[in-house]
Amino acid sequence: MNCSVAIQLLPLDASSDEETCRIVDEVIAAIAASGVSYYVGPFETAIEGDYDTCMEVLKNCQLVAAKAGCGQMMCYAKIDYRPSGDVMTTEHKVGKYHDGDAAPADAA
Repeated sequence: MNCSVAIQLLPLDASSDEETCRIVDEVIAAIAASGVSYYVGPFETAIEGDYDTCMEVLKNCQLVAAKAGCGQMMCYAKIDYRPSGDVMTTEHKVGKYHDGDAAPADAA
C-alpha cells in the first residue's frame, strides 16, 4: 500500500445539514463500494491503497456528489504517496486511540 488520501468533500449548495449529510453519505457509500480500506472521521475520510486506485476513488467522490444533486462542492485532499515503499497505515496512526483501552475524548 503506497498511498493514503484524506478526503473532505463539502457540498456548497446543500440547503440543510440533512442534505449535506445525505450527499456525504452517498460519497462514503461509493468509497466503501470501491473496495479500498477506509476510515470515516468527523471531518474527512481516509482511504488507503495503491496510488492509481486512490486517485480514481478521489475523482469519483466528486462525480458521486454531483450525481447526488450537488451543484457545487469543494473537495480537499491530503495525499501521502511513496512510489517505492509503503505508507504508514491509518491503524498505525490512530488505532491506539480506538481500541477500547483509550479514555474517551471528553475525559482528558
